[in-house]
Amino acid sequence: DLPADSLAYGPRRKIVLESYAPSGVDVKGLIEVGDVPEEEDLTGQDKIVHMNGSIVAFPDACFLWNVETPQEVTLASLSVVKLYRPTVEYLFIGCDKPLVPSELDKIRKDFRKKDIVVEQMDIMNAMGTFNILNGEDRRVACVLVIDPDEGS
Repeated sequence: DLPADSLAYGPRRKIVLESYAPSGVDVKGLIEVGDVPEEEDLTGQDKIVHMNGSIVAFPDACFLWNVETPQEVTLASLSVVKLYRPTVEYLFIGCDKPLVPSELDKIRKDFRKKDIVVEQMDIMNAMGTFNILNGEDRRVACVLVIDPDEGS
């Protein structure tokens, strides 16, 4: 299938954001099944890893992010995106509640200086947009704010 072929292309494996729950995000592409597969695994197949909590995802890497609410999304908490190399073109902020408008304006203005387009959207749309652009080899990053209290 075309997306799988595209995501498997290149020197580094690409990250795929599979799904999310109140506990965190399922990420494919971080771990490859080795020479001794476990039950129902195939050699060379990507395993899905559940990352507990909010994340920051890049084309070939994904990290836990110590943010739980929209109020915690700030220039300081997003500084890791500016440090990533090669620099990204797009940053998608996935959050099911709106960010503080004044902070979002500050973030957009600061990232625009580095030629990074910042868009805020709900979590599912941020994941889908990230996956599509990553499949097209675009330099993209995505942060997903998973609020543990939202599921209760």
